[in-house]
Amino acid sequence: MLGRTYKVSYGCLMSYTVALTEEELSTGMMHSHTLQKAKHAFCVHGFLKIEMLFSKTFLATIAAAYAKQLTYREEELEQGTKTSHRRYIVPIALQGPFHDPQLYANPILLQLMHALLGKHLLFSSLGAISALPGCMDQHLHADFYALFEEELAISCATPPFAITVAVPLLDIDPLNGPTHIWSGSHLTYPIDQRMESYEKHLLYGSMGSCYMWDYRTFHAGGSNHSSEIRSLLYMSYTRRWFQDLANPDRLSIPQKEFEEIPEEYKALFAKAKPVLCR
Repeated sequence: MLGRTYKVSYGCLMSYTVALTEEELSTGMMHSHTLQKAKHAFCVHGFLKIEMLFSKTFLATIAAAYAKQLTYREEELEQGTKTSHRRYIVPIALQGPFHDPQLYANPILLQLMHALLGKHLLFSSLGAISALPGCMDQHLHADFYALFEEELAISCATPPFAITVAVPLLDIDPLNGPTHIWSGSHLTYPIDQRMESYEKHLLYGSMGSCYMWDYRTFHAGGSNHSSEIRSLLYMSYTRRWFQDLANPDRLSIPQKEFEEIPEEYKALFAKAKPVLCR
């Protein structure tokens, strides 16, 4: 008989975490055994943490740019999308420091995305999720529904078709709202009492680490009990054939920036529609 209490992990994510070696970071390539471990963990659990993938100096520049375009008054955040009490999705254009291959084409990240999504993947969205002080736990949800709702067993058994990558713009701790995520929940659809059999984890750690989850994995933003806004940059990578009609289009690239994408990365933006600046 199923219990009524979720199992919660407050410690390290153990098998859900990949720690890169100095050699891997310097060469920009995972060793084959690291890649195999990361792929296996992601496919089994539906999410993964990669420790210190990004330079803190680089992310500090990103965080400063985001803070400059964002004021912390709630009424001004409503230019984005309110997802729950005092929690907003804020669109970010691919320009300035956000238009940097270090971010969207990090070589280790792309190596793993290719292993999970195949050779012809796309960079499909860019934005931030900001949780203001006092925001409460978000509702449990997945980023997309089953591909074949009439054949749920098949839908849950397919390889990943889209992945969300979250990059915190500050250190995340249990106080300021870590994401709650349910291990193995990408294998269950729809949400029902079977969720109680999956172990719940809190995703937190130092700025520089990143977190990624299958679009089918159930998760929820945590309450922010701190006095500061907690922002996560998010990016999504998808298979070329996938089109997300359940969520708003969140990839904005000014025409000039689109033309300046390095040739080797243009395939990532094959479906992008550049916009003219005002």
